[in-house]
Amino acid sequence: MQLDDLRTHDTVGAADAPRVARWMRIAAALRAELDAGGYPPGTRLPNESALAERFGVNRHTLRQAVQRLALEGRVRIEQGRGTFVRELVLDYALQRRTRMTENLASAGERARRELLESSVGDAGEWASALGISPRARVEVLRSRAVVRGRPIGLSTTVYPAARLAGVADAFRATGSITAALARLGVHDYVRARSTVSCRLPTHDEADALARAAGEPVLVVGFTSTDRDGVPVEAGRTLFAADAVQLVVEHGA
Repeated sequence: MQLDDLRTHDTVGAADAPRVARWMRIAAALRAELDAGGYPPGTRLPNESALAERFGVNRHTLRQAVQRLALEGRVRIEQGRGTFVRELVLDYALQRRTRMTENLASAGERARRELLESSVGDAGEWASALGISPRARVEVLRSRAVVRGRPIGLSTTVYPAARLAGVADAFRATGSITAALARLGVHDYVRARSTVSCRLPTHDEADALARAAGEPVLVVGFTSTDRDGVPVEAGRTLFAADAVQLVVEHGA
């Protein structure tokens, strides 16, 4: 958002909407750039003078915007050195109703889910978790979660085709696993089992997570069941180990 954008917002719709403080709009513009990956974690933002000149405001107004981002945990202000983009470290709770989008939203983050590919095949290694024959057909979805422009999770999720045929199309339409399952009649499901391990990613996994193959990933394997305890989902999610820490909520 440039100076012209800010001036436009000052005039357009002024009679219909309350005036938004300029520093808040500057904070929103910088926040959007951070979300889009315009400033990678660890990098220093342009200094106050440069940003104030860019947005056509005084340094006090600019400082209010930057302080808001600091309060949100987006940046850290180091006296005498400048303002730096904070490394992305997310708390991801493993609980009975683990939902990636809701989980990250509770931490103040917005996750974008991307469906990378889908396929239909034999259950194979997933048969035991789903309680079906190894020759039974399943739909396999491979998706990626992106936060602030950075890939943080790579998921492979598997669904019994006899019950949940079309789950990939439903996910494309809704952008949500929970909403996709609801469309197919599964209105609630819970995590029955989670296992956590750590390993190095394959080259394809490293590419999908935009990280080096020598950097470890956390691997969460899981099985989810419907209200009657019937398995509806099995899978695994790879998390960038330097961006996510897993939190186990006892009794949740």
